[in-house]
Amino acid sequence: MPPHEIFPNPMVKQVAFEVRFPNLFFIEGRIGDFQVKVMKDFPQSELILRRNIMLLAGNSDKLEELVKQQQVDSVDKIWQFKSISGAKLEISTKNLVLNSDNHRSYHQGGEESFRAVIDRVVRNFFVMVEIPIALRVGLRYVNECPIFGRSTKTFNECYNTILPLNRFELEHVANMDCVVVANAERCQIRHVESLKLGPGDDQLILDLDAWTENVPSENVMPCTDILHECISAEFRNTIKEPIIEFMRKPKGGA
Repeated sequence: MPPHEIFPNPMVKQVAFEVRFPNLFFIEGRIGDFQVKVMKDFPQSELILRRNIMLLAGNSDKLEELVKQQQVDSVDKIWQFKSISGAKLEISTKNLVLNSDNHRSYHQGGEESFRAVIDRVVRNFFVMVEIPIALRVGLRYVNECPIFGRSTKTFNECYNTILPLNRFELEHVANMDCVVVANAERCQIRHVESLKLGPGDDQLILDLDAWTENVPSENVMPCTDILHECISAEFRNTIKEPIIEFMRKPKGGA
């Protein structure tokens, strides 16, 4: 399978990108300038107040004061921007997150590709904040993969799975999840597989999340390209020929 092959029937359903940074209290005063810069991609905007919930324990004399403190300190401001196609950009004082249920490829789409959108957002963001380093850069792909009959043999012919099907056969399980976090050569990667069984079509949810830390701001895009390469390699190592052929068929084709 060529590394940059474009499939007519891809399995990716959600892609996400994140940059974390030190708590930047000055963002609120500059967010308007950033909004103007990204308005072409994200014309819809709103401010969301997100309350953090703290579980309190202790004697009753201290609880009232703790509750008051929580009410004052535990609301985060999230500036949210949306594209016409449904991509969502959220910025807080601690991170930038870009989510899309519409993109099916990192490179496909020219100026509208997921990589191109990330690049425009990142360039405008670092003009606004002018910080030298990102604490964490992450990229995540969530795939919904077909299961052709609830058969362990058939499943193993389609996937190089991390699920313990040698002990718990697919024919007899109600659900199954497995998570592996590993240190790759150029990043860390979290590989999650979950069986979605029940009414309707059975699916394997393949969730691949790669990240690296302490990235100079000028290297965020090269770093993101590396994360994409790591995720692509992990995806290719997980699927086998029947799934590759499934993705090569026109969507909805036999």
